[in-house]
Amino acid sequence: MREIRKLQETVGGTYILTIPKEWAELMQISKGSMVNMDMDNGSIIISNSELKREAEAHSIDISQVKDKKALELSIISSYILGHDITELYSTESQSNDWKDWVREALKGLIGIEISEEYAERILLQNLIDPYKFNLFSSMEKFLRNSMAVLSDSIISLQKKGSFLSNDAYNRGKELIRTYRLLFRLIILAGKDKSLCSSFGLQNLTDTTLYTVAIREMGRISYYAMRTAQHSSEFQNELSSDIVGDLLQMEELTASMVLNAFNSLVTKDISKTSWVMDSMIHVREMYERIMESEFLLNMDGRLTISLIVRDLRAIAGYAVALADDSILGSYV
Repeated sequence: MREIRKLQETVGGTYILTIPKEWAELMQISKGSMVNMDMDNGSIIISNSELKREAEAHSIDISQVKDKKALELSIISSYILGHDITELYSTESQSNDWKDWVREALKGLIGIEISEEYAERILLQNLIDPYKFNLFSSMEKFLRNSMAVLSDSIISLQKKGSFLSNDAYNRGKELIRTYRLLFRLIILAGKDKSLCSSFGLQNLTDTTLYTVAIREMGRISYYAMRTAQHSSEFQNELSSDIVGDLLQMEELTASMVLNAFNSLVTKDISKTSWVMDSMIHVREMYERIMESEFLLNMDGRLTISLIVRDLRAIAGYAVALADDSILGSYV
Protein backbone atom coordinates (compact mmCIF):
# COMPACT_ATOMS: atom_id res chain seq x y z
CA MET A 1 0.00 0.00 0.00
CA ARG A 2 1.23 3.47 -0.86
CA GLU A 3 0.46 6.92 0.49
CA ILE A 4 1.58 10.25 -0.98
CA ARG A 5 1.96 12.92 1.66
CA LYS A 6 3.47 16.40 1.77
CA LEU A 7 6.75 16.92 3.63
CA GLN A 8 6.51 19.85 6.06
CA GLU A 9 9.24 21.98 7.63
CA THR A 10 9.49 23.02 11.27
CA VAL A 11 10.69 26.37 12.59
CA GLY A 12 14.00 24.78 13.47
CA GLY A 13 14.61 23.62 9.91
CA THR A 14 13.87 19.92 10.39
CA TYR A 15 11.15 18.08 8.48
CA ILE A 16 7.93 16.39 9.56
CA LEU A 17 6.01 13.65 7.79
CA THR A 18 2.84 12.13 9.23
CA ILE A 19 1.94 8.46 8.77
CA PRO A 20 -1.56 6.97 8.47
CA LYS A 21 -3.18 5.83 11.72
CA GLU A 22 -3.77 2.37 10.22
CA TRP A 23 -0.04 2.01 9.55
CA ALA A 24 0.80 2.97 13.13
CA GLU A 25 -1.60 0.34 14.43
CA LEU A 26 -0.08 -2.33 12.19
CA MET A 27 3.38 -1.37 13.43
CA GLN A 28 2.09 -1.45 17.03
CA ILE A 29 3.23 2.12 17.72
CA SER A 30 1.45 5.13 19.19
CA LYS A 31 2.28 8.54 20.64
CA GLY A 32 5.58 8.31 22.55
CA SER A 33 6.72 5.06 20.92
CA MET A 34 10.39 4.72 19.99
CA VAL A 35 11.06 3.86 16.34
CA ASN A 36 14.11 2.99 14.26
CA MET A 37 14.84 5.11 11.18
CA ASP A 38 17.22 3.70 8.57
CA MET A 39 18.39 4.67 5.10
CA ASP A 40 18.42 1.83 2.56
CA ASN A 41 19.32 2.59 -1.07
CA GLY A 42 17.67 6.00 -0.98
CA SER A 43 14.59 4.83 0.94
CA ILE A 44 13.69 5.69 4.52
CA ILE A 45 12.66 2.66 6.57
CA ILE A 46 10.79 3.09 9.87
CA SER A 47 10.38 0.17 12.27
CA ASN A 48 9.21 -0.37 15.83
CA SER A 49 12.38 -0.47 17.96
CA GLU A 50 10.47 -2.04 20.86
CA LEU A 51 8.90 -4.86 18.86
CA LYS A 52 10.65 -8.18 19.39
CA ARG A 53 11.19 -10.51 16.47
CA GLU A 54 8.50 -13.19 16.41
CA ALA A 55 9.75 -16.71 16.96
CA GLU A 56 9.94 -18.69 13.72
CA ALA A 57 8.82 -22.31 13.75
CA HIS A 58 9.45 -25.17 11.35
CA SER A 59 8.14 -28.73 11.25
CA ILE A 60 9.83 -31.90 10.00
CA ASP A 61 7.91 -35.13 9.41
CA ILE A 62 10.30 -37.90 10.45
CA SER A 63 8.45 -40.47 8.35
CA GLN A 64 9.48 -38.51 5.24
CA VAL A 65 13.18 -38.55 6.22
CA LYS A 66 14.98 -41.58 4.82
CA ASP A 67 17.99 -41.97 7.15
CA LYS A 68 20.11 -40.47 9.94
CA LYS A 69 22.12 -38.24 7.61
CA ALA A 70 19.00 -36.80 5.98
CA LEU A 71 17.54 -36.00 9.40
CA GLU A 72 20.78 -34.34 10.52
CA LEU A 73 20.85 -32.16 7.39
CA SER A 74 17.19 -31.23 7.90
CA ILE A 75 17.85 -30.09 11.46
CA ILE A 76 20.97 -28.16 10.44
CA SER A 77 19.06 -26.42 7.63
CA SER A 78 16.25 -25.40 9.98
CA TYR A 79 18.82 -24.01 12.41
CA ILE A 80 20.78 -22.05 9.79
CA LEU A 81 17.62 -20.60 8.28
CA GLY A 82 16.88 -18.95 11.61
CA HIS A 83 14.01 -21.02 12.95
CA ASP A 84 13.72 -20.62 16.73
CA ILE A 85 11.56 -23.70 17.17
CA THR A 86 11.82 -26.90 15.15
CA GLU A 87 9.14 -29.54 15.59
CA LEU A 88 10.06 -33.13 14.75
CA TYR A 89 7.16 -35.56 14.56
CA SER A 90 6.25 -38.92 13.10
CA THR A 91 3.02 -39.72 11.26
CA GLU A 92 3.87 -43.43 11.04
CA SER A 93 4.64 -46.02 13.69
CA GLN A 94 8.36 -46.77 13.75
CA SER A 95 11.25 -47.37 16.15
CA ASN A 96 12.56 -44.56 18.32
CA ASP A 97 16.01 -44.62 16.71
CA TRP A 98 15.25 -41.22 15.21
CA LYS A 99 15.30 -39.68 18.71
CA ASP A 100 18.90 -40.81 19.15
CA TRP A 101 19.66 -39.36 15.71
CA VAL A 102 18.23 -36.01 16.82
CA ARG A 103 20.43 -35.91 19.92
CA GLU A 104 23.46 -36.76 17.81
CA ALA A 105 22.65 -33.98 15.35
CA LEU A 106 22.37 -31.40 18.15
CA LYS A 107 26.02 -31.96 19.07
CA GLY A 108 26.94 -30.12 15.87
CA LEU A 109 24.93 -27.00 16.71
CA ILE A 110 25.44 -24.18 19.21
CA GLY A 111 22.58 -22.91 21.37
CA ILE A 112 19.82 -25.38 20.54
CA GLU A 113 18.31 -28.01 22.83
CA ILE A 114 15.27 -30.23 23.30
CA SER A 115 12.58 -28.21 25.08
CA GLU A 116 9.76 -30.77 24.92
CA GLU A 117 9.66 -34.49 24.16
CA TYR A 118 6.70 -36.83 23.66
CA ALA A 119 6.22 -40.33 22.29
CA GLU A 120 6.05 -39.23 18.66
CA ARG A 121 7.13 -35.58 18.83
CA ILE A 122 10.17 -33.53 19.84
CA LEU A 123 10.43 -29.74 20.02
CA LEU A 124 13.83 -28.11 19.56
CA GLN A 125 14.33 -24.55 20.74
CA ASN A 126 17.15 -22.13 20.00
CA LEU A 127 18.33 -20.25 23.09
CA ILE A 128 20.81 -17.78 21.57
CA ASP A 129 20.01 -14.07 21.39
CA PRO A 130 21.59 -12.84 18.11
CA TYR A 131 21.67 -9.25 19.41
CA LYS A 132 24.39 -10.23 21.89
CA PHE A 133 26.88 -10.98 19.10
CA ASN A 134 29.40 -8.71 17.42
CA LEU A 135 29.27 -10.20 13.93
CA PHE A 136 32.59 -8.86 12.61
CA SER A 137 34.46 -9.83 15.78
CA SER A 138 32.95 -13.32 15.69
CA MET A 139 33.93 -13.74 12.04
CA GLU A 140 37.51 -12.64 12.70
CA LYS A 141 37.83 -14.97 15.70
CA PHE A 142 36.54 -17.84 13.57
CA LEU A 143 39.17 -17.17 10.90
CA ARG A 144 42.01 -16.78 13.40
CA ASN A 145 41.08 -20.06 15.07
CA SER A 146 40.99 -21.71 11.64
CA MET A 147 44.46 -20.38 10.85
CA ALA A 148 45.71 -21.64 14.23
CA VAL A 149 44.47 -25.11 13.20
CA LEU A 150 46.34 -24.75 9.91
CA SER A 151 49.56 -23.56 11.54
CA ASP A 152 49.64 -26.37 14.10
CA SER A 153 48.96 -28.90 11.35
CA ILE A 154 52.12 -27.92 9.48
CA ILE A 155 54.23 -27.49 12.63
CA SER A 156 53.29 -31.05 13.62
CA LEU A 157 55.09 -32.31 10.51
CA GLN A 158 58.24 -30.59 11.68
CA LYS A 159 57.95 -32.08 15.18
CA LYS A 160 57.16 -35.55 13.84
CA GLY A 161 54.33 -36.09 16.29
CA SER A 162 50.63 -36.74 15.89
CA PHE A 163 49.53 -35.18 19.19
CA LEU A 164 49.55 -31.63 17.85
CA SER A 165 47.89 -32.53 14.54
CA ASN A 166 45.19 -34.60 16.30
CA ASP A 167 44.45 -31.69 18.61
CA ALA A 168 44.30 -29.34 15.62
CA TYR A 169 41.93 -31.70 13.82
CA ASN A 170 39.57 -31.86 16.81
CA ARG A 171 39.59 -28.06 17.06
CA GLY A 172 38.87 -27.87 13.35
CA LYS A 173 35.83 -30.15 13.73
CA GLU A 174 34.58 -27.95 16.57
CA LEU A 175 34.78 -24.90 14.31
CA ILE A 176 32.06 -26.41 12.12
CA ARG A 177 29.61 -25.53 14.89
CA THR A 178 30.81 -21.92 14.89
CA TYR A 179 30.48 -21.73 11.12
CA ARG A 180 26.84 -22.85 11.31
CA LEU A 181 26.18 -20.25 14.00
CA LEU A 182 27.70 -17.48 11.85
CA PHE A 183 25.55 -18.58 8.93
CA ARG A 184 22.46 -18.49 11.14
CA LEU A 185 23.30 -14.98 12.35
CA ILE A 186 23.75 -13.57 8.85
CA ILE A 187 20.53 -15.21 7.61
CA LEU A 188 18.66 -13.67 10.56
CA ALA A 189 20.18 -10.27 9.71
CA GLY A 190 18.73 -10.57 6.22
CA LYS A 191 15.27 -11.04 7.74
CA ASP A 192 15.47 -8.44 10.51
CA LYS A 193 16.38 -4.84 9.66
CA SER A 194 17.02 -4.02 13.31
CA LEU A 195 19.45 -6.91 13.70
CA CYS A 196 21.11 -5.95 10.43
CA SER A 197 21.79 -2.46 11.85
CA SER A 198 22.94 -3.96 15.16
CA PHE A 199 25.58 -5.96 13.25
CA GLY A 200 26.80 -2.80 11.50
CA LEU A 201 25.48 -3.86 8.10
CA GLN A 202 24.11 -1.05 5.96
CA ASN A 203 21.48 -2.73 3.82
CA LEU A 204 20.32 -5.98 2.21
CA THR A 205 23.13 -5.83 -0.35
CA ASP A 206 25.66 -5.62 2.47
CA THR A 207 24.01 -8.58 4.19
CA THR A 208 24.08 -10.64 0.98
CA LEU A 209 27.78 -9.85 0.54
CA TYR A 210 28.63 -11.07 4.03
CA THR A 211 26.55 -14.21 3.50
CA VAL A 212 28.82 -15.05 0.57
CA ALA A 213 31.90 -14.12 2.63
CA ILE A 214 30.92 -16.45 5.46
CA ARG A 215 30.50 -19.24 2.92
CA GLU A 216 34.08 -18.60 1.70
CA MET A 217 35.27 -18.63 5.31
CA GLY A 218 33.59 -21.98 5.85
CA ARG A 219 35.55 -23.45 2.95
CA ILE A 220 38.78 -22.02 4.37
CA SER A 221 38.10 -23.58 7.76
CA TYR A 222 37.17 -26.90 6.17
CA TYR A 223 40.48 -27.19 4.32
CA ALA A 224 42.39 -26.17 7.46
CA MET A 225 40.69 -29.09 9.23
CA ARG A 226 41.52 -31.41 6.33
CA THR A 227 45.18 -30.32 6.53
CA ALA A 228 45.18 -31.34 10.19
CA GLN A 229 43.62 -34.68 9.32
CA HIS A 230 46.21 -35.39 6.64
CA SER A 231 49.06 -34.30 8.93
CA SER A 232 47.89 -36.72 11.62
CA GLU A 233 48.03 -39.55 9.07
CA PHE A 234 51.63 -38.85 8.02
CA GLN A 235 54.17 -41.01 9.88
CA ASN A 236 57.33 -40.66 7.75
CA GLU A 237 60.40 -38.46 7.74
CA LEU A 238 60.34 -35.19 5.81
CA SER A 239 63.37 -33.34 4.50
CA SER A 240 64.10 -30.00 6.11
CA ASP A 241 63.70 -28.36 2.69
CA ILE A 242 60.13 -29.59 2.23
CA VAL A 243 59.23 -28.73 5.83
CA GLY A 244 60.62 -25.24 5.26
CA ASP A 245 58.64 -24.84 2.04
CA LEU A 246 55.43 -26.03 3.71
CA LEU A 247 55.92 -23.63 6.63
CA GLN A 248 56.53 -20.78 4.21
CA MET A 249 53.49 -21.71 2.13
CA GLU A 250 51.31 -21.93 5.27
CA GLU A 251 52.52 -18.57 6.56
CA LEU A 252 51.77 -16.83 3.26
CA THR A 253 48.38 -18.54 2.96
CA ALA A 254 47.33 -17.56 6.49
CA SER A 255 48.42 -13.97 5.84
CA MET A 256 46.35 -13.93 2.65
CA VAL A 257 43.27 -15.12 4.56
CA LEU A 258 43.52 -12.55 7.34
CA ASN A 259 44.34 -9.69 4.96
CA ALA A 260 41.39 -10.67 2.75
CA PHE A 261 39.06 -10.47 5.75
CA ASN A 262 40.58 -7.16 6.85
CA SER A 263 40.11 -5.73 3.37
CA LEU A 264 36.46 -6.84 3.44
CA VAL A 265 35.74 -5.08 6.74
CA THR A 266 37.81 -1.93 6.13
CA LYS A 267 37.22 -1.75 2.34
CA ASP A 268 41.00 -1.41 1.89
CA ILE A 269 41.57 -2.23 -1.78
CA SER A 270 45.36 -2.22 -1.35
CA LYS A 271 45.12 -5.32 0.85
CA THR A 272 42.80 -6.90 -1.70
CA SER A 273 45.38 -6.35 -4.42
CA TRP A 274 48.15 -7.84 -2.26
CA VAL A 275 46.09 -10.99 -1.61
CA MET A 276 45.41 -11.51 -5.29
CA ASP A 277 49.04 -10.91 -6.28
CA SER A 278 50.22 -13.36 -3.61
CA MET A 279 48.40 -16.23 -5.32
CA ILE A 280 51.21 -16.30 -7.89
CA HIS A 281 53.73 -17.08 -5.15
CA VAL A 282 51.45 -19.78 -3.70
CA ARG A 283 51.34 -21.48 -7.09
CA GLU A 284 55.14 -21.29 -7.36
CA MET A 285 55.53 -22.91 -3.93
CA TYR A 286 52.99 -25.55 -4.87
CA GLU A 287 54.88 -26.49 -8.01
CA ARG A 288 58.27 -26.46 -6.24
CA ILE A 289 57.08 -28.87 -3.56
CA MET A 290 55.13 -31.14 -5.90
CA GLU A 291 58.08 -31.41 -8.31
CA SER A 292 60.79 -31.86 -5.68
CA GLU A 293 62.89 -34.98 -6.17
CA PHE A 294 62.62 -35.92 -2.49
CA LEU A 295 58.81 -35.90 -2.57
CA LEU A 296 58.66 -37.95 -5.76
CA ASN A 297 60.74 -40.72 -4.16
CA MET A 298 59.44 -40.79 -0.58
CA ASP A 299 56.90 -42.94 1.21
CA GLY A 300 53.76 -41.03 2.13
CA ARG A 301 54.10 -38.64 -0.80
CA LEU A 302 50.32 -38.85 -1.44
CA THR A 303 49.57 -37.45 2.02
CA ILE A 304 52.01 -34.56 1.58
CA SER A 305 50.54 -33.90 -1.87
CA LEU A 306 47.08 -33.64 -0.31
CA ILE A 307 48.39 -31.19 2.30
CA VAL A 308 49.92 -29.00 -0.40
CA ARG A 309 46.63 -29.08 -2.33
CA ASP A 310 44.77 -28.10 0.85
CA LEU A 311 47.05 -25.09 1.29
CA ARG A 312 46.51 -24.04 -2.32
CA ALA A 313 42.73 -24.41 -1.89
CA ILE A 314 42.79 -22.17 1.19
CA ALA A 315 44.77 -19.56 -0.72
CA GLY A 316 42.20 -19.77 -3.52
CA TYR A 317 39.34 -19.11 -1.12
CA ALA A 318 41.33 -16.22 0.36
CA VAL A 319 41.36 -14.71 -3.13
CA ALA A 320 37.59 -15.29 -3.36
CA LEU A 321 37.17 -13.51 -0.01
CA ALA A 322 39.31 -10.65 -1.29
CA ASP A 323 37.12 -10.53 -4.38
CA ASP A 324 34.11 -10.08 -2.08
CA SER A 325 35.85 -7.07 -0.56
CA ILE A 326 36.00 -5.40 -3.96
CA LEU A 327 32.24 -5.73 -4.26
CA GLY A 328 31.90 -4.47 -0.69
CA SER A 329 33.78 -1.29 -1.50
CA TYR A 330 30.96 -0.30 -3.88
CA VAL A 331 28.04 -1.12 -1.56
